[in-house]
Amino acid sequence: MFAYSCRYWLQTGFLCALVLCWAPALRAQTVLSADGKTDAYTLVHNSLGAAPETPDCSHPSFGEHITQTQDADLGKAVFVFNIHVTPDNDRCTNFDRQRLEIKTDSGSPDYVKGFLNDTVQYRWKFKLPAGFQPSPNFTHIHQIKAGDGDSGAPIITLTPRAGSPELLQIIATDSNGNGSTDFQTDLAPFVGVWVEAFEQITYSHTGKYSLVIKTLHGGATLLSYSNNNIDMWRTGTTFSRPKWGIYRSLNSSSFLRDEQVRFDHFCIAKGSDTCPSQVTTGGNLTLVPSADTYVRDGSTADENFGTNTVLAAKSNPQSGLNRHIFLKFDVSSLTSLSSAKLRLFGNFTAASGTSPVTVHAQNTDSWTETGLTWNNQPAVGSAVVTVPVGLTAQYWEWDLTAFVQNEIATGQRTMSLELQNDSTTSDPANFNSKEASSNGPQLVVQQ
Repeated sequence: MFAYSCRYWLQTGFLCALVLCWAPALRAQTVLSADGKTDAYTLVHNSLGAAPETPDCSHPSFGEHITQTQDADLGKAVFVFNIHVTPDNDRCTNFDRQRLEIKTDSGSPDYVKGFLNDTVQYRWKFKLPAGFQPSPNFTHIHQIKAGDGDSGAPIITLTPRAGSPELLQIIATDSNGNGSTDFQTDLAPFVGVWVEAFEQITYSHTGKYSLVIKTLHGGATLLSYSNNNIDMWRTGTTFSRPKWGIYRSLNSSSFLRDEQVRFDHFCIAKGSDTCPSQVTTGGNLTLVPSADTYVRDGSTADENFGTNTVLAAKSNPQSGLNRHIFLKFDVSSLTSLSSAKLRLFGNFTAASGTSPVTVHAQNTDSWTETGLTWNNQPAVGSAVVTVPVGLTAQYWEWDLTAFVQNEIATGQRTMSLELQNDSTTSDPANFNSKEASSNGPQLVVQQ
């Protein structure tokens, strides 16, 4: 069972027996997950027993810096950690850095604190946004720290680092203040894709530490590190704790930009309790586009339609009546597949007949959803497959199996497609974009 509070169960219509709420021996794990309804700070405090550390005081016009949004990839609400180069700082106390973190603290339940010789598990999901820009100084997205006593320097940090290439580092600091980069790997595979991190710790001066990070969809291992003799305790400390979020230096602010890092499903378990994985390694995987839009010639040749709820394809010799659809998918989580189908919901809008809509390769991935127009669209690539789209509003499918397999085999992390109508029509084929309230574009993959 999940270790939520009695208040939660009563609010959601469940009866929580006193023995389940108050007997520590029956507590199987603590889980913090976004619900899209309850205030994010309230959810954090109810689960971890501590308020988040935020820059709200320096940026009151933005409001709470931890928000929630519906995530298309996960099909549920997630937490969004919003940090701004200006004016955010570290709680109106330190002005050379910015802090937006959740944590456990002295007032938290004992179950979510790490005591000497405790063995604990932490599991969570996160997604660094496309184009994520770390600092060359420090940008921590996770820390293990002492809760009191010698609590200045963190014990462990998970740190994206600017450079060539940009890196993701595990940095350890021992009781004498000696820091070392114990592991590092290329940051690129972690950007723009949901991953699940699984951390196991034995808190001791001769402790144990391991961290494995996998793609949430597909289960590809991106990072695996373990050390069975590492200083994981601090002198004078009564407990240690995890922290998650964005804690970054402003000393090289030119490297930074405003960021929105997504997190969800934080799990803490002790002893023989476990935090189950939510990584999927088989079956159907549904990807949604990271960008979609269409372009139109004539008087609208310089207009952008990236926020439109409709994607339109049409071919006509008359200027102003031609429309091309562009889609972009993040395929970095895919390592192999047996089937891949593009699905678009819509129909041919004429009174009769069908519209042959062809998927073309689009070899340029630098176009943007809010910047693409008819006049700056890249050249179309080779045709892949054509489907006659009929009058019924439904999902229409294009089999892209061989094409996507080749994209993966050649190391492509982003896949762009362009759809055009292959014959002259007086009416467009219209489909829902990802901005539509339902039935958006999909790339359905069988792994």
